[in-house]
Parts: sequence; structure tokens; C-alpha cells
Amino acid sequence: MTFILRNMWRRKARTFLTIFGIVVGIFALTVLGGMTARMNQQINGMKGFITDKITVQPATAGSHMGMDIGGGKFLELSKKAEIEKVPGVKGASGMIMVQLKAAEGMSQPQLMIGYQPVAGASMFNNAKLSSGRELKPGDAGKVLLGSTLATDLGAKVGQPVTLLGKQFEVVGIMDTTLGVTDSWAFVPYQDTLGIFLAQNPYFKAEGLTQQITVFPKPGVNIETLSSKIQSSVAGIKTTSPKQAEKMISNITTIFSAIILGIAFIALFVGGLSVINTMIMSVSERRREIGLKKAIGATTGTILREYLGEALMIGLVAGACGMLLGLLAIAGLNRATHASNVVIFTVTATVIIGPVIFATILAGLAGLFPALRAARLNPVDALKEE
Repeated sequence: MTFILRNMWRRKARTFLTIFGIVVGIFALTVLGGMTARMNQQINGMKGFITDKITVQPATAGSHMGMDIGGGKFLELSKKAEIEKVPGVKGASGMIMVQLKAAEGMSQPQLMIGYQPVAGASMFNNAKLSSGRELKPGDAGKVLLGSTLATDLGAKVGQPVTLLGKQFEVVGIMDTTLGVTDSWAFVPYQDTLGIFLAQNPYFKAEGLTQQITVFPKPGVNIETLSSKIQSSVAGIKTTSPKQAEKMISNITTIFSAIILGIAFIALFVGGLSVINTMIMSVSERRREIGLKKAIGATTGTILREYLGEALMIGLVAGACGMLLGLLAIAGLNRATHASNVVIFTVTATVIIGPVIFATILAGLAGLFPALRAARLNPVDALKEE
């Protein structure tokens, strides 16, 4: 190890430039890895809300992860009764949404989600409550708060909170999902409808909904049921769990492609730097290699020495790039903390992944020069000036 470090120190400027070239790529890889980890957390948090039920929207509505966020398209609530007549449907919940606070910068919008609880069915099967309970049929003037919104309001179960000028009793607070639902307030449908109509007096109908959430009966094939609802009820489109998963997969694919692109850049730039450094090192030390082999050094010994040098360059560069990336992540998260926005998440993969990647990259790039050094003929090497 000492010998490897001493060899690296012989050409300090060259070694530094090689390490710096890898550090830049690993820094970018770490930062984007933290952003991707955060995005995956948000998507996984959303999965629990949309992937175990069917979403029904107007046939012309746009969608965002299976939810129409204030798209201006509505269904008559009477569609709910039609849907509930389809065999296999346990119940359906009309939903309407009102904005509590617009998104600022990278923050999530705060929404009031009004829905109709269905007896014996949970709107949040895959999400936990940190305290209290869900809404139940017959509730009025009650609210179930997402974790981030509850913190913003300083809310506790059993205490009142005021939302859009109306007072609600907090009956539950959701556990942190790291998804968009953390900034949402869930209240009974009629309470939200009253606020919506007060904000939009040009709407005359009182039985409208932006989407309907459908709960299947136990044992029913939910994908088949989604198709059956689509064909049985006019003027709607359904989003099944499989379709919702596909939309989620498309988003994660985009971010994965970005990370892959950064990895290829790091591979190209860092790999060329290591190859150049190691080839120059071998060329400058041919007589030294020849002398070592003449006094008994084996091919394996020379190979390990030069390959170890390449691996050490990768390890140092990976660690430095990763640490700089973590510092950037901490600084950016701290800068957005006041707005309750978290842009990056640090996971074990974000910490360990870039270092392993840089080390393997440098090892592969240094393999050819190391083999070249190990195969040198000692007689020919010693003849060189």
C-alpha cells in the first residue's frame, strides 16, 4: 500500500488531474442519484394511494399519476351510482379537490381532497396513520391530514384546524409517505363541495366530482373490473392499477436514463484519464520494472502493483466526488428547508454506489496498462535508456 501511494505521489500533478476528472463525474452522479432517490420515494409514497383501486375520470380529462388535479373536467355524481351497479364493485367514492396553497418553487401544492368514505374499504390500504383514524361514512367537519401539512399547521388529533375559512376537527394524521399526499388534507366530500361551489359560483350543479375512486370486491380481478366499468358506463375513462404502475414506470425510466447518461460520461472521461496516466507511468518506469523482474519479481507481483495503483486512484476519486456531492445535497436541502421542500434523499446506494463505480471503472481502465507492465521482457526493459 505504501509503495502504491509513493508511486502515485511521484507525478503529483498528473495524478491530481486524473483524480479530478473522475471526481467531476462522480459528483454529478451522486447529486443526481440523490434526486432520483427522492423521486422514487415520492412515487412509492403515491403508489399506496393509486395502485390498489380503480380511478374513474371524465373521458376528456388529463391525468397526473392517475389523478386529475384541478383539470377543470367534471363528472356528474350520478355516475357513481352507475359504477356501483357493475358486478364486482364493492363501492365507489366521488372526489373533488380544492387548492389550499399553490406550489412554490420545488414544493408540492397543498390540496383539500373531499371524498366519500366507503364502509368496509380503506382509501389508504398501503399507507399508515401516525395517530387517529380515517374518515368514515357520516363524518362531517372532520379532517385527516398528511404529515407535512399537519406539521405546518401544528395540528394534533382532537384539535380544530381552519382550512379555507372553515373549521375542521382533526381525526387523524397520516404517517410520512414522502409522496405528494403528505401535503394533502382529506375531508368529507360535502364539506369540500361547499367550499368549491363558494369559490366557483358559476357552477350550478351540486352533484359533481372530478374523479371517482372504485373499490373492488375481494377476489375480483381488478384489471378485468376496470375494463368492465369502462365498457359499461358512458363518458368516462378508467385507470387500473396496472396502468397507474405503467405511468409511474415511465417517470422512473426518465430519471434512470439521466443517471445512466451521467455514468457513461464518467466512464468515458474517467476511463481515458486513468488509461493515459497508467500508460505514461508504465512507459516512464520500464527500466524499474525490468530491474524488479530481473531480481525475482513475478508477473503477478507487477500486475498487482499497477492494478492496485489504478484502483487506488478510483477509490480516492470516488470518495472525494461522493463527499462533495453529499455536501452539495446537504446545502441544497438546507436552502429549501424553510419551504418544507426536500429535493434530495441520501440512501446507502447514493453513498456507496458512486465509490464502487469509480473504483471498478479505474480498475478496468488500468487493467490493460497493468498487463502491459507485467508482460515486459526484463532484458528489453533494462536495455532502454
